[in-house]
Amino acid sequence: MMRIILYGDNMVIEHRNNVWLIRAGYCNQQEKVCIDRGFISFDLNLHIMDLFKNELLEMKQQPPDYKKYLHLKDKYRDFDRKFRKEFEEAIKDVDYSADRSEVVKKMKRLNNKLQRFDDEVKQFDTTMHKFDEFERMEQIKKTIITMINTLPTDLLDSWAADMVHFVYDIRVYDLIVLPIMSEGQVAIGRVRDPYKYREGKGVYSHSRRVDWHDTRVPFENMFFGFDKILGYGSCIIKLDGDDRDFVQGIVVDDTF
Repeated sequence: MMRIILYGDNMVIEHRNNVWLIRAGYCNQQEKVCIDRGFISFDLNLHIMDLFKNELLEMKQQPPDYKKYLHLKDKYRDFDRKFRKEFEEAIKDVDYSADRSEVVKKMKRLNNKLQRFDDEVKQFDTTMHKFDEFERMEQIKKTIITMINTLPTDLLDSWAADMVHFVYDIRVYDLIVLPIMSEGQVAIGRVRDPYKYREGKGVYSHSRRVDWHDTRVPFENMFFGFDKILGYGSCIIKLDGDDRDFVQGIVVDDTF
């Protein structure tokens, strides 16, 4: 940021670094990785799940493998009906006082039938499990496509602004305010490198190198309205005026 100051007839141009509040994640793991490794990251996937909360809750309420159990119930019911009928016919008119070889033979045949049915059910169970898993995946895919194609304009604007800020607007030597949500504290760092993309690096893929100050400031000790800013839809917010000055006053240049 550039500020022009007049001292009598002289004009002095003062360069002041911007201050950005960046939410790196919803849990302390990513925030702490940023601090421990000396960088700041940004990824839309951190909050895209919010779009699907209703669909995911609806899916959660469905019994696991619900179609599998529905079909298995019908299969068991059909087998039970047929097996009972065969069992009754096998023992009908059997003379238990005579040679029992006939009874044994029929019982063995029924036992073999039970074993074959057990093997068939196991195979059916495996097949239906894969089918239910495939169907859930397809359901989620359709939900994602539908949701992405109907994103609210304000959400698209927010995502676009976050991307532009992180890639273009944040400058070397700007200050970063990183809320550590799990601890209710703020970490402050100074940007040291331009934006970099590293393919296949996970949370490192989209990042900037940052020197983090040792100071941690509790949320309640931040400037007035800080809690309101944490509720904004954007993940990257430029702080201006008194809010910026407050953060700049926390750290001293020679401590970085």
